[in-house]
Amino acid sequence: MQNAYLSIIDLKFEKGLDFIEKEKQQNPNNGLIHLHENYKDFLALIIGEDQQLFDKISSNKSKRLSAIEKCNKNSPYYLYAKAEINLQWAFARLKFQEYFLAAYEIQKAYFLLEENQEKYPDFHLNKKGMGLLHCLIGSIPENYQWIVNGIGVNGGIKQGLAELDGLLLLTEQDERYKFYNTELLFLISFLEMNLTIDKSYFQETLDKIGEKNKQHILLTFAAARLSSALGNNELTIQILENSPQLNKQFDFAYLEYLLGMSYLYKLDFEKSKQMFHLFLTRFKGENYIKSAYQKLAWIAFLEGKIEKELISFEKVISEGKTLIDEDKVALKDAEEKKISDPVLLKARLLYDGGYYEKALNEIFTINNPDNLHYNSWIVEYYYRLARIQSKLGNDKQEVITYYQKALKKGKGSKGYFEPMSALQIGLIYEKQNDFNQAEIYFKKCLSMKDFDYERGIHQKARAGLERISN
Repeated sequence: MQNAYLSIIDLKFEKGLDFIEKEKQQNPNNGLIHLHENYKDFLALIIGEDQQLFDKISSNKSKRLSAIEKCNKNSPYYLYAKAEINLQWAFARLKFQEYFLAAYEIQKAYFLLEENQEKYPDFHLNKKGMGLLHCLIGSIPENYQWIVNGIGVNGGIKQGLAELDGLLLLTEQDERYKFYNTELLFLISFLEMNLTIDKSYFQETLDKIGEKNKQHILLTFAAARLSSALGNNELTIQILENSPQLNKQFDFAYLEYLLGMSYLYKLDFEKSKQMFHLFLTRFKGENYIKSAYQKLAWIAFLEGKIEKELISFEKVISEGKTLIDEDKVALKDAEEKKISDPVLLKARLLYDGGYYEKALNEIFTINNPDNLHYNSWIVEYYYRLARIQSKLGNDKQEVITYYQKALKKGKGSKGYFEPMSALQIGLIYEKQNDFNQAEIYFKKCLSMKDFDYERGIHQKARAGLERISN
């Protein structure tokens, strides 16, 4: 079962299932069989983001829980396995926006873990479930919070990450728990990137991953996302270029999309095009297809190749699905044949890669932003200038003034610059411990509706409100 688990965590699903089949023949009543099969489904959904697969395998959850009911009820793994399966499905449902069922699964997992903790207080794996649970509660939209409020869970994201960190330390000190190290590093990095604002945590987790990303594909993904969030694009490229060679593993083609984005951030258009084309050739899922073609349209636009730009926009419209924000925005922009001002686009890309001085030099080539052709470009100018100045550590009040200009000039628009400006002002005030002002701007962000990237931006605002309430 350890071999099955380790193979599945390394995305070697066939190898993992081979070990499970051997266990079924030798010890068919081992409940870990059903948990480890669920791990395979969970990782396939989180990585592949395939809605059809999600619909197809959702019924596996109840079958596995029923099978575990027949297993040894006196084992600490009995309630733990049931809780893990509920939590894994809750995690997956949050990704596919099935919030109602996710909230109930979180509630169910909590009661199972609480009972297991009372029965087996020295069973350390309870911390993994509880840590994940505390973090996920903060991701439930406000209109579903009533489902989980009744369980009386306190602590939230900060406590959840502390519990996971405590177990991570145990995996480094106790041989019995060592093989959970990869999963915990993956979970912690995923949760930190989505639910926290303190990037010192990102660097700590990246340091803990160290060189392990060269052996584990999940940690390649985690390390690349962390280094990118830290604005270290050169390190991101290095990590992705040194990822372990795939051998009978679940196809993680999304890493090629990430590498394409990383080359684009440094305006290396040739390498970026190569990676996007490779991703589009290999990827069997439905997400990021439209986004990849959109980026190819951007490159053609910046290279002055209008015909190729139009061909890529046509592909955005005809290929892929619109299940995630990146693809929804790509389709909307393609239908409107909409690309930003070239200077603003290059400043955006350089900023996303962490090349802040270059981004500032680029944006300062615009002498009079109020003379830009479209109002949306004027709003974007002040928003991008605020983001860049903030990263360079410039005066916070000046940064807030730029965000407020973006808020004022973008009032009533359906772009994301206005809600993102409100979110960023809230985050600045939170860091200054001015929680009253932070609350005003987080709520201002949440009051805005029907804009690009709404789900992710609102999630960050809700997480901010939860942090300051604690």
